[in-house]
Parts: sequence; C-alpha cells; structure tokens
Amino acid sequence: MDTHTTDAAADAFITASRALVGMAIRSIDTVAETITVAQHRVLVLLAARGPQTIGDVAAELAVNPSNATRHCERLSRLGLVAKQRSASDARIVEVSLSRDGKLLLDTVTDARRREVRAVLDRMGSRRAAEVTQALSAFSQAAREVEDAHWATTPW
Repeated sequence: MDTHTTDAAADAFITASRALVGMAIRSIDTVAETITVAQHRVLVLLAARGPQTIGDVAAELAVNPSNATRHCERLSRLGLVAKQRSASDARIVEVSLSRDGKLLLDTVTDARRREVRAVLDRMGSRRAAEVTQALSAFSQAAREVEDAHWATTPW
C-alpha cells in the first residue's frame, strides 16, 4: 500500500474510531456501576485472556503497576473481578473476571451492539458487509480477540 493510500486509510479509521469511542463511552454509561473506560478495558482483557497478574494488566494497558493495581482494587470492591494467589507462586496475585464482571460486559456489549446496528442499517447491506470484512481484518492485525473466542469461564 502506498503512503497516500495508507494515510487515507489511517484518517478514515481515526474518524471512525471517534464515533466508536463515543459509542463505547455511552455503552459503559448504561451500567449502574461507575467504571471508567480503562477499567472496562481491564474487564475485557480478563474476559479475553483469562486470569492475569497485575503486571500483565499494567503491560496491556501500558500503565505502571500501581495504576493497574488501583484499577483492579476498584473493580474488586465492585465485585467485578476476583483476586487470588497464583497457583505456581504464592507471592503473585492474579485477577480474574467474576460472574458479575461478565454480566456487566454483556450489558455493555448489548448496548453497544444496538447502537452499532443502527449505524450499519443506515449504511445498507452491501456497505455493511464491506465494513465488516475490513474491520475483521483490522481487528485480527491489531490482535484483538473476538468475544466468541474469549477465555471466560462459563457460569
């Protein structure tokens, strides 16, 4: 892909990401618990990859471990994550998604899905299919795990 095409694609994705971020924020606002976008991302990380150490969470969020600890402590107090000692090293604390955390993610996803469907309906089926293909390729290249492939424990 030449530089002009890459720049045009990047600009299109940046514009679309503003719309998607707005939808993401509105969908997070639909839940009774007050969580931040970063805390929602922690829940998604745990759903997608299973139990993680605080260091893993910090690395994924590109924040320092104390920041990740604060996010996880808040989520733990809300009952959205569970903390446990690592089976392989008792000095290490792992966090995992709780049943309530999974239910919250489902609620947020349902709200987001409704809003995205409304936009796709305005685009028409042919354009929506093209967008779906492009976004699937983009998500794979970004190494984002689809909800259907999350590592969450079924409750």
